[in-house]
Amino acid sequence: MSSGEMVVYSHWMVLIQFLKLGIPWEEIQNFTQSEVNLILGIEMAIKEKQQEEQARQMSQQNFSKNTGGF
Repeated sequence: MSSGEMVVYSHWMVLIQFLKLGIPWEEIQNFTQSEVNLILGIEMAIKEKQQEEQARQMSQQNFSKNTGGF
């Protein structure tokens, strides 16, 4: 994939991600690069926190199974 193709791919991946978040197309078109970076950063932080919570819950479940529920 050429560098130009990578830029186009990245651009569309961001747009699709924003649409999936429920951000209206009209709003997305007016975002500055700083706003794009902020939204992506917040979304990544939320996903990371969710993954940590899932890992914590799984760890607790495994501990309960291994200790007989005590």
